[in-house]
Amino acid sequence: MELLVILLSILKVIGFILLVVLALILVIVLLILFSPICYQLAGNYTEEIEANFDVKWIVGSIHIYGDYHNKDIRFSLRLFGYCVYGSDKKQKKNKKEIYTEQDTIISARSKQEEQRDKEQQQQQSSEQYTPQQNIEIEQKPEETTVEQKTIEKEERKKKETKQKHSRKRVTKPSNKKNPNKQKKEKQNGKLDKNYFLHMENKKELFQAFGKFCKRILKGVLPKHCYMKATIGTGDPAITGYILAATGAIKMKFAKGLHITGDFTQKIIKDVIVEIKGRILLAYLLYAVMRLLFVKPVRNIIMVLWKGYR
Repeated sequence: MELLVILLSILKVIGFILLVVLALILVIVLLILFSPICYQLAGNYTEEIEANFDVKWIVGSIHIYGDYHNKDIRFSLRLFGYCVYGSDKKQKKNKKEIYTEQDTIISARSKQEEQRDKEQQQQQSSEQYTPQQNIEIEQKPEETTVEQKTIEKEERKKKETKQKHSRKRVTKPSNKKNPNKQKKEKQNGKLDKNYFLHMENKKELFQAFGKFCKRILKGVLPKHCYMKATIGTGDPAITGYILAATGAIKMKFAKGLHITGDFTQKIIKDVIVEIKGRILLAYLLYAVMRLLFVKPVRNIIMVLWKGYR
């Protein structure tokens, strides 16, 4: 009875640990799938291009940010508030490496003292050697060379014997194959033009692919978009076409698009851009799963799977 009680208590502890581990894995998976990737971009162009961006994921635990100024790109990566890589980390290192004048003087003195100590040690070691020791040192490399030669000869003999045995054992592989197997290999795993031409439910495949592209764009494109600029191409007709196209885009997609035309000269000035959005990985996974459950896509996957098996 005591043994049973001990075993039950051990099993309870193991079960509790497994439940905790599974709960942690589930929490991590839910955070990865349902925590949005928030991104933000802002920039302007008056005399030079200036921009900054900011990306946050998993409640700000992963944070990437940076800017572009005077043809110089700077960015940094923070994990749980600690800078792991980027310009901020380099700046901290540079601050730590700045020494005062006294520190430099002390370091120079310590280096000189170390050099003196090394020179004294070398002189003492050179004085300790006797001519007999030098003779022994000169004789040792000759002995080692003779030993090395004998070892190399033995190794060569071993290699030659191994090669002879291996040549005897090697047999030529048979190139003959069953014709039935070759036919099966040719039939399986082929996605040629003929497969797609004679495929059933083509319309269903194209419709599913179109819906998939729409879902991906919906999950990736920004929710807030603001752009202001004055554009001139030098040709009044082309500038008019551009303004008409931007007006149509503004009515359907982007209400924050404000573009004015300059019909006198070729110019782009007073550009201001602001973009904000977020990406949810769970929605993208949903779009992929909806595509995979379509019958024509499943048939293509099965053909590929049979070919790789």
